[in-house]
Amino acid sequence: MTKVLYFVTFFLVLFKVSNSTAQYSDDLDAYAQVHEQTSNFNQKELDSITKIMLTYFNDGVYEKILQETPELIRNAKEIDSYETELKLRNLLGNSFVRLDDLERADVFFSQALELAKKKNDTLGIVTMYVNLGNTYFTEDRVKAAAYFRKGLDYNYKGNKSVELNFIINHNLAELYVGLENVELTKHFLSKIEDQIYLKEMDGRRKTFIATTTYIKAGLALLENKPQESIDLTLESLKYQKYIDENYKFGNYKHLMAGYEAIKDYKKLNEVHKVYDSLKDLRNEKETVKQQQIARVELHLDNVVQDLRESQLENQLVTQKASVGKMLLLFFIVVAALLLLVAILLLKAKNKRDRLVKGLILKNKQYLEAKEKSEELANSNTRFLSTISHELRTPLYGIVGLSATFLKDPRLADFKSEFKSLKFSADYLLALVNDVLHINKFSSKEGHRLTEVHFNLSILLKNIIQTFTFLNEKHNNIVTKSLDPGVPVALYGDKIKISQVLMNLMSNASKFTEDGFISLTVIKKEHKGNNLKLYFEVKDSGKGIHPDHQKGIFEEFTQVKDSYDEDVAGTGLGLPIVNKILSILGSSLKMNSIYNKGTTFSFTLDIKEGCLEAINKEAPSIDVKSLEGKKVLIVDDNKINQLVTQKVLEQHDMMHRTASNGKEAVDMVEKESFDFILMDINMPVMNGIEATRRIREFDVETPIIALTATNFVDPEKEVYRHGVNSIIVKPYDTEHLLQALLREM
Repeated sequence: MTKVLYFVTFFLVLFKVSNSTAQYSDDLDAYAQVHEQTSNFNQKELDSITKIMLTYFNDGVYEKILQETPELIRNAKEIDSYETELKLRNLLGNSFVRLDDLERADVFFSQALELAKKKNDTLGIVTMYVNLGNTYFTEDRVKAAAYFRKGLDYNYKGNKSVELNFIINHNLAELYVGLENVELTKHFLSKIEDQIYLKEMDGRRKTFIATTTYIKAGLALLENKPQESIDLTLESLKYQKYIDENYKFGNYKHLMAGYEAIKDYKKLNEVHKVYDSLKDLRNEKETVKQQQIARVELHLDNVVQDLRESQLENQLVTQKASVGKMLLLFFIVVAALLLLVAILLLKAKNKRDRLVKGLILKNKQYLEAKEKSEELANSNTRFLSTISHELRTPLYGIVGLSATFLKDPRLADFKSEFKSLKFSADYLLALVNDVLHINKFSSKEGHRLTEVHFNLSILLKNIIQTFTFLNEKHNNIVTKSLDPGVPVALYGDKIKISQVLMNLMSNASKFTEDGFISLTVIKKEHKGNNLKLYFEVKDSGKGIHPDHQKGIFEEFTQVKDSYDEDVAGTGLGLPIVNKILSILGSSLKMNSIYNKGTTFSFTLDIKEGCLEAINKEAPSIDVKSLEGKKVLIVDDNKINQLVTQKVLEQHDMMHRTASNGKEAVDMVEKESFDFILMDINMPVMNGIEATRRIREFDVETPIIALTATNFVDPEKEVYRHGVNSIIVKPYDTEHLLQALLREM
């Protein structure tokens, strides 16, 4: 052990021992009881006596410290002198270190560490770790290094931080030399070499130069540089009057190893003589030390024996007490217990009353918060419903007219422009739908599964065709791979599966250029009617930067490179996918390599379907059967009327228009129609009220709600009033034609 190690301990006396269960703590408490004084010292007197105790320590009079300190600690606790108690316990712990009683030293320092943590005393915590490191510096270097490194972890920045950090790094460097770890020795040496010459080190600079040079000499030996080690050791010995005998002893060991390595046996013999004399002197001191330890142990044994004799005498005196006094004491104790029970019952009742009042208050607050939450949720739903209608209504006009113009041969010269217009409108519609889906899939209604029989191959083909324009624009090659073992017909929530694949294909198409995109489905298991399918969407696009991958599934986090603003997303696609897959009992997995591509995959449990059911459900589109049909278009928006008229005219259907529900009711009373296309939100009279009025005198004419509104509960809000079916605007022309054919 070295003086450098002890330096920290003695100038940062910031530790304290809590009630100890260790045997030696019991011995000290016993000693304090036997030698209890009749009067206490005040703070000034305690400070003076503590300085005397420190002098005892420096002079090696540990027996005196063990004799006097326990009573002084009790005194410091009584006057609530925190710092003094820490100093005294510091002396005790380090006295045990000096007496090689590491077990008892560990008890004091560990308990002091817990107290320092309780007090949030950073300096005290770091100091305790240093003390524990010093305790095991010689006996267990790995354990000592762990304690020192814990001290570094606290990153203490107080007024003693420079010197304290220097000592910790210094001791770690010295420990790792002993552990023959070259890299860590160099690491911690690099942290202290420049600090030696700081102003804060003025008082002990020569000591630190000597000890640091000593560590470098040991490092040179590890690196098989004996001559460099000799030179460094001789440099360290120039300051030998500033270091203790342990460093001197170590320096001469370095010299012997160095001279032996270079085969200079003459100097080796000279150094060995000095080393032997130091060793003899050390052995003499060790003998004196062991004698002192023996005296201390004997003294403590005598103190414990005195306490036991005193306790025996007290027992004899107690046995001689009169029966009357014992009875009196018994009644007093019983009365005190009864009083205590009464007090406890009263306190329990008061506590219970306070608890009941608190619960009533908390329940009231909870109900108020619940009402506010429900009101906010309803407000959110109303807002989304309104904004949905307001956004989808003009989008209906843009999407519908652009689709109509694309089919008009007279406008063939503007086909590319109309394609771009429709693509932009479709993107804006996707954004609106994404916002609504986030809200929908967070609700109870959104978790409801709508399972149907469907053909997976056709579904995959339609999804790929949806992004044909975008992939042609980006010059991408798109492939589909469907495991032949997958049945033709499946039974599951086709809509939710479509939404997942559409979002994943959308991302792949947007962020891939001049590359490939593959959509793969593989059968993993097939037991009875139950299947487990593996879905994968892979692209050779830009990939996702590692810094962005962690938050990619959070809402409004866009799947893009922050250095590339050419493409943008809503930041809602992947969160929607995750929500949908969670409803379907699955989860999304991602593997992305930046600038090489991304793979999204998931495994889905699904059932085998019935091909006959698919054929039965799919209506045959015989458009010619619609020719000559008379349709009433009810919509307050002139553009929407125009879009619907164009669609009907393309298939040779006749039409009339009404701008609100009242006009529609009047017209249906006067003439007959084959179909009524009814908007919902209109002035004067809305579509629901108009439908109710029409059904009072006409229950045959099919009424199809053509609306931009998303309904939470269509059965309750729409169908029960007489509406036959609902089509949400904007819609594909085929959807409208299918709806008309179904109602024929």
